[in-house]
Amino acid sequence: MKRLTLVLAFVFIFTAAFSHLSLVYSQKFHDRTASALWIWARHPMSSNQPVAFFAARDLDLPANRVFTRIKLLGDPEYTLFVNGREVAGRLVGQVRTLDVYDVSDLVQTGRNRIVVAVRSPKGVGGLLVAIDLAPEIENWVVSDGRWKIYREWDPLLLQYEVAGHWEAPAIIGAPPVGSWNFMEIARHDRAAPAVKVLAPKSVFLANALLPNIRTISGVAVAGTERTKAMTFDFAFTRGRLRLSIGREGAFSRVVQVRFANDASELGSAEANLRPIVFAPGEVEVTTPEEHDFRYVMAFARDTRAAVVQARVR
Repeated sequence: MKRLTLVLAFVFIFTAAFSHLSLVYSQKFHDRTASALWIWARHPMSSNQPVAFFAARDLDLPANRVFTRIKLLGDPEYTLFVNGREVAGRLVGQVRTLDVYDVSDLVQTGRNRIVVAVRSPKGVGGLLVAIDLAPEIENWVVSDGRWKIYREWDPLLLQYEVAGHWEAPAIIGAPPVGSWNFMEIARHDRAAPAVKVLAPKSVFLANALLPNIRTISGVAVAGTERTKAMTFDFAFTRGRLRLSIGREGAFSRVVQVRFANDASELGSAEANLRPIVFAPGEVEVTTPEEHDFRYVMAFARDTRAAVVQARVR
């Protein structure tokens, strides 16, 4: 009996401590993003199929705002647009932070439009957004069921609602949820305007090895596949890669690219691949991050490549 009493007391103390910790932890999330929810396109995440979409929200901003700051994370890759202008973006990787951008000079009192392009080569991810207007006016607008998801690219959607082409988002849940834990704030500069677009010095087909995974008798076996890739030689340069495909598709599509500095790296299977996901109707994508390289290999025949260079600050 005494042992049972001790066990029950331990369970009670543990439950009380856990509940207190949960309340404290939940309050930290609420203070940072309030009622913001992780949202996503209505896509089967377990299918391992790529997805790219555009989450949009029109909002009316009051005249008495001190600033306009957007806090967001689009995992695994996002690009933010405000009133039709590209603000910034990020290939998230392992560093999951709540990214903050000051867009005070890009917005106006009254109607404004925010669009976040989100890309996932395996279809898995989440989008969280909250907007602050002053130290005492935080989370004025947050990601929730009122956002609109556009599955197909249309250049007009950066500025206006495109009738009949949107759907409600899938709600993943309130933070913390899934693999998204409490995120630190990371303030970022906006992307510098592009001032130059470089064409490749030469284009040729090259032999290459592409990693693949095959299932043999129910066992996943890693291997390589010999293939050819469109290869673009830019000489040594730095910038964002702009990749174009020959025709738009009805479904999201992944094109794998490989960056190299030396010709001996072109045929290597060990060099990292960078997947670029195209949404339906999209024929051109620019990576949000810059690269240092000479060669770009694109593992698709109907591709073109250019390098976008920004103004040096």
